[in-house]
Amino acid sequence: MTDPTDEDALSWEGDDALAAPERPAPLIDDRPSGGRRASGGGFALLVIGVLGGVAVIETAFWIRSAFQLQIAASLDTGSGSAVEIAAFVLNVAGRVLAVLAPVVWFAIVAWRVHVPSRRLALLLLGAVLLVPWPAILAGSP
Repeated sequence: MTDPTDEDALSWEGDDALAAPERPAPLIDDRPSGGRRASGGGFALLVIGVLGGVAVIETAFWIRSAFQLQIAASLDTGSGSAVEIAAFVLNVAGRVLAVLAPVVWFAIVAWRVHVPSRRLALLLLGAVLLVPWPAILAGSP
């Protein structure tokens, strides 16, 4: 009837080791591998790159809002009293911190947070919270 060698042609020795995985791999892998911290996978790397670009764009718009908008007229020390000088210093410090905030947030979160899902959540939160509203609202008619 059937030759036993016909059945051998339908399978290879060691086929059991080539079985498909039980479930698909997660988009963001939080499990450490090989004694190292979790990398997050390719998707996490892509999202971190996009959010880094968003941080740079937000910084550019904060620079625009700090120098080119109507609030630039407030860069005046006034008559030179201690209160006016302190207000001027605080105004300039606030502008510098506003310009640096998106890039500093990205750098600190990307460097210090080790769990990939938490890192991406905090980077996304920073991208939303640090939107340069003065530059966006100045562009509206």
